[in-house]
Amino acid sequence: MIIQGYIYTFLYFILISSLSLSFSRIFKVRNIVTRKLTHILASLVWIIMYIYFGTSIHMLVPPLFFVIMCLVAYKFKLFDLFLSDGEFLGIVYYFISILVLASITYLHNDFIYAYGIGVLCMGLGDGFAPLVAGFLKSKHIVENKTITGTFTVLIITGVVVYSFNCFLNLDFNIFKIIIIGISAALLELVGKHGLDNLYLPLGVASITYLLGVI
Repeated sequence: MIIQGYIYTFLYFILISSLSLSFSRIFKVRNIVTRKLTHILASLVWIIMYIYFGTSIHMLVPPLFFVIMCLVAYKFKLFDLFLSDGEFLGIVYYFISILVLASITYLHNDFIYAYGIGVLCMGLGDGFAPLVAGFLKSKHIVENKTITGTFTVLIITGVVVYSFNCFLNLDFNIFKIIIIGISAALLELVGKHGLDNLYLPLGVASITYLLGVI
């Protein structure tokens, strides 16, 4: 099981990277669309790690590996031709947040579902927000954050938590789901320069865990 987990996890990331390069170079898909699709797909790796690693120490290895790889790439400017510093730092924060949540889960096994909700809300919510906002124009709230994008994060977060309720037999009522959704929207709203990849998953996971305990 463990070996399979490593194989599937790293093969999945190779697949995502290949799709991203194909979309941008062959099909000439816009940069923001390619980045956000990668953002969305990468978060789904939690499902693979949950199935094969559970709450074992192995769940720390993939995010730690990618954090190290990102820091090396940043130091040697390996992505300068493809990404700005802000965009690349967003990727670093993405994997740091997953590593932090995985570490908390390893120490406190009952955090596993809060970890999953945090990661998927970051990937799906923050991933779809600019895509929907680009399609459905609305007023800006702060800088490049729009009403449509913020509302998208709220809705997707609610769907994620409800899905966890259905498939993993959690017990979040509608009021708690709304609180988590609003919290996610606000956290995404204040995140700048890629920092929403830290604020959103860590904040949502913490709030989810606390509401699950109450």
